[in-house]
Amino acid sequence: MKAIVLCAGRGGRLFPLTQDRPKCLLQFGAKTILECCLESLKSKGILDVVLVTGYKKEAVEALVKEKGYQGVSFVFNEKYAVTNTAFSLNLTLKEVDADFILINGDVLFDRAILDGLVKHPAENCIAVDADILLDAEEIKVTAADGRVERIGKEVDPGQSLGEAIGLYKIGRNLIGELARIYNDLEKRGENHHFFEKGFEEICRQSAVDGRFFGIFLTDHKPWVEIDTVEDFLYATREVFPKLC
Repeated sequence: MKAIVLCAGRGGRLFPLTQDRPKCLLQFGAKTILECCLESLKSKGILDVVLVTGYKKEAVEALVKEKGYQGVSFVFNEKYAVTNTAFSLNLTLKEVDADFILINGDVLFDRAILDGLVKHPAENCIAVDADILLDAEEIKVTAADGRVERIGKEVDPGQSLGEAIGLYKIGRNLIGELARIYNDLEKRGENHHFFEKGFEEICRQSAVDGRFFGIFLTDHKPWVEIDTVEDFLYATREVFPKLC
């Protein structure tokens, strides 16, 4: 199994914290988000990792070299300022021929979440927090019989099971179809989508081809996605100490 970690974003809402570094290099204690992520992957024996870089890519490459991480490669999204995560993920799909874990590079998470995701029997699976208050900002999930029906920011919070936290397990059986979906979006000039746009399309097709996303519930295990200064302060105060 491989891993793809998306680290291209500029993190404008975190300024001035990200003025000289991408979000994945924000520091908690002695470690950055990226170090926590790579060490969590290593604990599961996942050593083949692709980092999609963009903003301040040299800083990411320098950290990987300094810390001596082996098996890490880079894909540069030179259009990071005008594209979104669907474009970043699509850059990597031609390089991937195995099941993989997909992680947003701005998420701090308990290793037990990764463990549960890897061990989940579904070939494709989404980590979901069903205990969080939802609004328009979150990537929301609706489900039935343990399978995802819809996923995206536009999903009605009142009908949602919870929030997709930014950790996914993707089987190799979806790689070609996801690439086709993202290529079609790019041909239409639609480069602003989150990668969950492709997952939503797979969910629509599931009744026909049988492919689906299972659900791993985080069950109060600590995690946080860091988009704003307030998120950073919350992570520092409430989440990181629990991960230690």
